[in-house]
Amino acid sequence: MGISRGLRIWRMGALVAIGWGLFTITLMHVISSHDPIHDTLSSYTTTDPGLLSASVLALAVGSLAVLGCLAAGGVPLPRTTRVLLSLWALGLATAAVFPASYPPHPDLTSGEIHLYSCVVAFASLPAAALTLLEPLRGTAERALVARRLRFGVAVLVVFGVSFLFARLDEAGLPVHTVTELLPVGATQRLMLVADVVLLLGLVRVAVRVDATRAAAELQPAAARD
Repeated sequence: MGISRGLRIWRMGALVAIGWGLFTITLMHVISSHDPIHDTLSSYTTTDPGLLSASVLALAVGSLAVLGCLAAGGVPLPRTTRVLLSLWALGLATAAVFPASYPPHPDLTSGEIHLYSCVVAFASLPAAALTLLEPLRGTAERALVARRLRFGVAVLVVFGVSFLFARLDEAGLPVHTVTELLPVGATQRLMLVADVVLLLGLVRVAVRVDATRAAAELQPAAARD
């Protein structure tokens, strides 16, 4: 499948950045003593801040490259889509710069910025994908985005519920049974997988749209010959 040079460059940038982010976060899990089932990714700032920041920043850079892929591939991009994808990347980058607040050196201001940056990021990516459904109406690419979006939204809801009950558990409320059934660390990592799957799906959409456009441009030339 032939794609334009510009799209190839953006796609390479997106895949390398996202791949590096996944590599560093995997390495962080291998060398850390944290519990990946119950501990959130933010808690790694107390033991592996460099790897955590590197992985999140790489994912942010890769996400901007995904936006470049969509533009270079000729995908119809409403302004809302561009803003939401940028907010997703900005939220990730801000969360990487301002770590969560944990003992023994708590920083409440940084912790609040980190929390709300994550909220903005987690909500912005599925919202961006949602805004693409109408411009892609009637295409196979719409079905691809819709499938991955449904998975992402379902996982986001599950994570939101698990995060809420984890906060209630920390406050001393009797919800420990729920936090064991929906451990926040596991649901957050599942959400990360869903987000990466959605990002890679958007790259695939860009490639398909670009290839379709190139094929359509070749047809009149072939007919004239």
